[in-house]
Amino acid sequence: MLRPLPATLPLLLAATLHGAAAAQTPDTLPPAPYLDETARHLVLGAKAARDTARLALDAYTAVIRERMAMEAPSLRRDRPWVNGERAVRVRWSREEPNVVHVLGARFNRPGLAPGASEFFPGLRAERFTADPLGDPFNFGVAVFAGARDAAITVRSPLEPESERYYQYRSGDTLTLRLEDGQVVRAVAVTAIPRYRSIRLVSAIMWIDPESHGVARVAYRLAKKVDRELSWRVRLGRSFGFGVNVRDSALASNSESGPPGFFDRLLSGVVNEMMPRMEMDITTVVADYGHWDTRHWLPWSVRWKGYIGVSEGIDAASIVPPSAPVTIDWTVEIEEILERGAEAAAGTPATAAEALRLWSQEGDSIGGDVESGDPAEMVTITPADREALTASDLLPRSFWDEDRAFDEATLAGIATELEAIGTGEGGNAEEAASPWLFRPPGKTLRLLRYNPVERLSVGTRLSRDFGWGTAVLTAKVATGSLEVPDLDLTLRRNHPRRRVLFSVYRALQSGDLGAGGDDSPGLYVTGDAADFHWSHGAAIRILPSAGDRNWLSLRLFAEQDADVVGDATRNRIGASLGWRPWWGGVESGSVGGGGSASVRGSAGDNPHVRALVESALVVPLPRGMSLGMQAGAGGVWGDPARHDLWRIGGTGDWLRGQEEAVRGSRIVMARVDVQRPVRFLRLSVFGDWARVDGEGFRAVGAGLVFMDGSLRVDVARGLRGGRVGGGAVLRVHLLGDAFF
Repeated sequence: MLRPLPATLPLLLAATLHGAAAAQTPDTLPPAPYLDETARHLVLGAKAARDTARLALDAYTAVIRERMAMEAPSLRRDRPWVNGERAVRVRWSREEPNVVHVLGARFNRPGLAPGASEFFPGLRAERFTADPLGDPFNFGVAVFAGARDAAITVRSPLEPESERYYQYRSGDTLTLRLEDGQVVRAVAVTAIPRYRSIRLVSAIMWIDPESHGVARVAYRLAKKVDRELSWRVRLGRSFGFGVNVRDSALASNSESGPPGFFDRLLSGVVNEMMPRMEMDITTVVADYGHWDTRHWLPWSVRWKGYIGVSEGIDAASIVPPSAPVTIDWTVEIEEILERGAEAAAGTPATAAEALRLWSQEGDSIGGDVESGDPAEMVTITPADREALTASDLLPRSFWDEDRAFDEATLAGIATELEAIGTGEGGNAEEAASPWLFRPPGKTLRLLRYNPVERLSVGTRLSRDFGWGTAVLTAKVATGSLEVPDLDLTLRRNHPRRRVLFSVYRALQSGDLGAGGDDSPGLYVTGDAADFHWSHGAAIRILPSAGDRNWLSLRLFAEQDADVVGDATRNRIGASLGWRPWWGGVESGSVGGGGSASVRGSAGDNPHVRALVESALVVPLPRGMSLGMQAGAGGVWGDPARHDLWRIGGTGDWLRGQEEAVRGSRIVMARVDVQRPVRFLRLSVFGDWARVDGEGFRAVGAGLVFMDGSLRVDVARGLRGGRVGGGAVLRVHLLGDAFF
């Protein structure tokens, strides 16, 4: 395609200047920024094209829609936690302040306070979406740092001195169909970060070789945000949870000033008690449209990530679930004002005119349109915020329809991004340290008490390899001088799955679960005969970190030794767990699922144990709901005592019992009716269980938080069976229930 000389000249001039600058300063750059000539030509051309983008435009208006959704972390079922939708009209100007008119905004908390819509301030995507020179790599970090400071949080592969931080390699040609139906053949260029840091990205850019326009960008953080995060309990002079990010460019709470001694002490205690968090951007895909075949402007961005726990990974414990986060933005261009042209009829010609046309009396105006600063953002928010929550211009919620993009395509892109790795010549001082040590005694979350170890003091050493993590955990008992509980686990990360290999000497309790061999919790009482030591090795395969652990496979070879007595068993085996869930994510919809697990072992005391349970949640009038659960489990063969099912202690299948009940055949049923009250639900329930022919019953009431993610129940056991337990009035704290 031939271009008119006036439009082509600035591009050629800027490309020449870029090439001259790169050629004049070879000694200041790390070696080999461009691994082939095609990559060099395309990247420098793309930088030049973006530098000249503002010269061709004076202004444009667009409607930007954004929506986000976060799922509650859960092992058993899919729960919508929060979702928000927003629509704004934006006028971007090259020489004037930008004007934003809020057309609609709603925020729902179905997992926290169902049925109420609130005003959604949004993630403010317009701060970088509206600018044609805006960097596509700012979309991702805006979730963590806020869009206003997004430009300084990531070193972009398209910034002027990006060669210091990235290497570039060209790849295959991809045919892309743009929003207006145009077909573009773009060449992929991979940006390889020189070192692992939360300020760098692993990226693939598809660049049109004809116009040097960026048609698509896909990227993820070069390192997930984990050790950089810490809890802060006091914000300024008031109490309240906040998150600190130690990297100065992402420090979201820097405006509150450095914490004092009391704040540091209090926050230190909280951080040592709570598991360490991690946040990651797994995939961001930004697509650009070639408007009027002259202007490359963004039209769609898809964002996927998660917030979870980076610790608690060992051979036997349940891997903590994560909270998946999904966001997308769409841009609908209404009018483009090219340089020197007149504004179309009905389109504001200036920022002041846009403010006058779009605002009404009583609206809230943020920003100063008279400042003349192109970086200024003037926001018009209508006074009637309730009307904004019901606007027809809002996009549909993620829960009201299927996801707006192909999950399989995103998964394929995520696999490509994860395989990029790191390049050469990076600044070692800026790279994150791969080592992390948690000293004994200081790390309060590694303390535990049980009748075998008494008080156990833990310590942990981890090494991050990028492709995976190695974690060594030791728990030293104060009640004896035995060899401590030791676990060395190597986790291999992959966008589609996680693989964990462990060698261990672990104290296990054998509670009800998919694997059946779970480490004792923070505080466990009872009989030491309920515990056993396991020495061995295991491999576990789980879904990716951003997915619910709906499927798990564990292969093991171990020797078990009873704590009480001299019995030992050598065995090999496998366990498989499946936790499906369908529906129930839309307001007032039916949801159902369950779990199934089977474990078999050969060697001493060969046996097979299986468990199946189902659950159904049915909406009732006035926001009420009915939950029904049923299940059965059995053990066949020659099981040892700790291979039997053990229920009643945790309240998972049976509440209101003084002690745990063991048996080889169990069945259960549960009915639960809930009514919403503000941010929680009131529950009344009834339990029934039968263990080896003996019946158990209980009734009670409880408080349910986050749609069953956490609940506190008071249950009264009813007389009907006395096998290893007794009916009592008991309080149960349950996490991750079906309802």
